[in-house]
Amino acid sequence: MTVASPKEQVSTEQIKALRGKTGAGVMECKRALAQAKGDPAEAEKILREKGASLAAEKAGRTAGQGLVGSYIHAGRIGVLVEVNCESDFVARNEDFKRFVHDICLQVASMNPRYVNREDVPEEDIGRELEHLQEELAQVDSEVAPAMQQSHMENFYKERVLMDQSFVKDPGKTVRDLLHETVAAIRENIVIRRFVRMTLGDTVESNRSAVS
Repeated sequence: MTVASPKEQVSTEQIKALRGKTGAGVMECKRALAQAKGDPAEAEKILREKGASLAAEKAGRTAGQGLVGSYIHAGRIGVLVEVNCESDFVARNEDFKRFVHDICLQVASMNPRYVNREDVPEEDIGRELEHLQEELAQVDSEVAPAMQQSHMENFYKERVLMDQSFVKDPGKTVRDLLHETVAAIRENIVIRRFVRMTLGDTVESNRSAVS
């Protein structure tokens, strides 16, 4: 009996599906599927690792071009996001534009406070740990460190954009999405900053100040 090789097991439909999910090129998807012996989840993992490696390689390169993206949801939530790349050519690329739009949707939907963990003020971390102390005091001292680490991971996943689950595909993080986009366009990408406004926020802030 003849056994099909991994390359023969890769179908056009599989390549198309993987491309749609990761944004990687046709040949990259084909190679990843072949390496994964046709397993889509494993192929996606392979591409994700390659994307992370490429993103790390390009991270030191100057990203002075890019776009300011905007999104308004139902006239009640407004978002502005600055995303940088290396060249004006890539700034006009549809993959890059789609990434910027996806980040706008992410900020509107998930309301992150910071881009990276490094941006979280020390006082915010200290305040969170202080709130946790009462709970930690009630558990075994051997369990407490793991419990604290788990709590802080959830804290970052809720507040830090790069650590959040991607709203369109919760199976990956925003960081994974960025790595995939870097791998697709072959340039450094930096999510520089964002602002999110909700109708009525100023009114509520003024009320708090008065009271």
